[in-house]
Amino acid sequence: MRILIRVVWLVVFLLLFAFALTNTASTELNFIGSMVWRAPLVVILLVFFLAGFAFGVAALMPGWVRMQIELRRLRRITPAAGAASAVLAERAEGSENIQSVAHGARTTS
Repeated sequence: MRILIRVVWLVVFLLLFAFALTNTASTELNFIGSMVWRAPLVVILLVFFLAGFAFGVAALMPGWVRMQIELRRLRRITPAAGAASAVLAERAEGSENIQSVAHGARTTS
């Protein structure tokens, strides 16, 4: 499976590399006013891809930070929860015994 994934990544890389080699012509990007940026199309696409990646990471950061804070809080209270879950497990075992006795009483009558 790893070999298949690596082959797929290699094919994707080679396709993108071929795309970059065929799009080396200079392109103009006109901004507001008279600002013009002249660069190969691949460079412009790479810059906008990286900018989009940066904006995406920045947009996800608040949620990630909130989850990390919640995770730390839950880890801090986990030892207390562990003792409570042990008590609940003992109670559950007791209820299973009661249910099995009740079931046995129903089947024997």
